Amino acid sequence: MFKYILILCAASAFCTCVGTDYNRESPPSADRVSESKENNYWITLPKSNELVFIGVSGLQLKPETEIAAAREDAARKASMYHGLAASFISVQSIGTGLFDHYVDSDIRLNYDQQIEKYLDKLVFDPERDVVRTDKAVFVRFTYQTAFPGSITYTFVKNPNGSPEWTSRRPDELGGFMTGVGFARKQARQRETIAKSCEAAAAALVSRMSTSIDTKEISAKGENATVIQEQSSGRLSNFLVLEIWEDPESDAIWTLAIARPSR
Repeated sequence: MFKYILILCAASAFCTCVGTDYNRESPPSADRVSESKENNYWITLPKSNELVFIGVSGLQLKPETEIAAAREDAARKASMYHGLAASFISVQSIGTGLFDHYVDSDIRLNYDQQIEKYLDKLVFDPERDVVRTDKAVFVRFTYQTAFPGSITYTFVKNPNGSPEWTSRRPDELGGFMTGVGFARKQARQRETIAKSCEAAAAALVSRMSTSIDTKEISAKGENATVIQEQSSGRLSNFLVLEIWEDPESDAIWTLAIARPSR
């Protein structure tokens, strides 16, 4: 059974101030989820026969409830890896008045909602792979499945501490398309992370097929230009490689990969 997830939000431009000097270093260890969190980086590089998914849960009264919710979140990401259809529509209106400008965006994700088939395949170590903060609970799950490729890249920081890919998206990694998602701080951290992941999927399908329609409208003596951008496509092997949380704004950036699928 498939289900649409609809997200309607206002979007605005976001710029990261960067210079020309970059800091190259080894990435934070992905083997302990606590080390990744302390560095504001979640590194989840795949192996040939194993994937890593970070399951996120809101704070609950019981630890077992938090783990169950995080497992379901990771299972949804496993489902997306095996097949994901995404569509993205952005509408921008530019008027003649000083404040006659707005941007709305609509992201829809369609994937297999029968996540029960993935739940038992997710494994974690309760001593190493669980971190509970004052905002959310993070669990690092491993998932046994074949990954058709090899992903390697140099971990590079901008002068402000952000990953280089937040300002210079790599065109491809290991033969996979790359997409970068961004989400401003939401009411709950898990929602910010989810929106950033969905934005990364939208960025990927935007690279596959995009149409732009521009038209002029006039009403009550005022003119406006409406620009609509629309993208859609199917992805396989959709996988998040890295998540970065901006420590100043609590915004979330996501680097993801995928291949086009028919």
